[in-house]
Amino acid sequence: MNDTLGIILAGIGDAPFGALKQHRSVAAMPICSRYRLVDFLLSSMVNSGITNVGIPTLSAYRSLMDHLGSGTDWDLDRKLYGLFILPPYGVYRQTDAFVGDIDVLAGITDYLSRSKQEYVLLCGCNALFNMTFYDLHEFHLDNNADITVLCCKQPATDLSSSPRFIALRTDETGRVTDMRARDGLADNEFRSLDVWFMKKSFLEQQIAYCSSRGMHDFAMDVVIKNLKRFKVYAHCYDGYVGNLDSINDFYRENMRLLERDNFTALFCEDLPVYTKIKDQVPTRYTNTANVKNSLVGDGCTMAGTVENCVVFRGVTVEPGAVVRNSIIMQDTHIEAGANLDSVILDKNVTISAGKHLAGQSTYPIVVGKNTVI
Repeated sequence: MNDTLGIILAGIGDAPFGALKQHRSVAAMPICSRYRLVDFLLSSMVNSGITNVGIPTLSAYRSLMDHLGSGTDWDLDRKLYGLFILPPYGVYRQTDAFVGDIDVLAGITDYLSRSKQEYVLLCGCNALFNMTFYDLHEFHLDNNADITVLCCKQPATDLSSSPRFIALRTDETGRVTDMRARDGLADNEFRSLDVWFMKKSFLEQQIAYCSSRGMHDFAMDVVIKNLKRFKVYAHCYDGYVGNLDSINDFYRENMRLLERDNFTALFCEDLPVYTKIKDQVPTRYTNTANVKNSLVGDGCTMAGTVENCVVFRGVTVEPGAVVRNSIIMQDTHIEAGANLDSVILDKNVTISAGKHLAGQSTYPIVVGKNTVI
């Protein structure tokens, strides 16, 4: 797919991640003990032969830039094309904190015009999947479509309030006959994965049209309003799909990956997922460690009880500490005698000796970055 340009929107919208989003964009949300959400989209593009990828940023993008660097870990540090991190330009409005994806795309028109690829793959970053886009590309060409949206057939609960949630209905040929946002999902409908394939020239025309008429949302103003005018087709993906639109989603998707079937479905052998390499020492398990059904990153010291947890790099759990059903991010220190259940600890958190924190699977307690309790 060297004829395709990849665009990843690094967190457009108002997803309610609370303290987790204060220091990072949605694309940089950690998942599965060592990865970031953007890793899966980037890896899918690289595994599809896409070598020109642009990531427009909007706010809180230092963490994302630190993670991606020059794109070396994805083989995107190239003399011709490669990975481009595109800082915000001309997209802010004084009266509204939210900026639509059309505004963001309008700020990178120079990058779009300089890119020589004929097609563009435009992606939001709230969906979690691992695939190649060859079939999507072929499906689009076979149907001579104006826009092809990637979708899935998946039960959707508590998703209709998400700013990126779109339900769609198709006819027997795959052409989209109905599409709507934030309105639930019926049994005979599909859910958009916020991945759109089209000609680059078509996207540029729509950006210019919408920008000149005060329109800001690609899905609403370009696609939904023009279903009868444009040939919009849906290509269904039947592999593993997760969704991260809220703190509850973030907690649930990390916990789902503790199940072997889900983990192997996402991390299939023939589609590697690349991420930033840190070359830390292996995790050390002491004689007092009791670790069960957990994903543990490298560089950790496990000396306490850890059950049903996702533990990121450099975490220390001292003897006598008990951590269950929790997500523990990088460089966190849990001291002796602490007891945690159903919590999310951001980076560099310290839980002092003897402290107890307990949430629920439907309402986990979130502790912000650099906090000492």
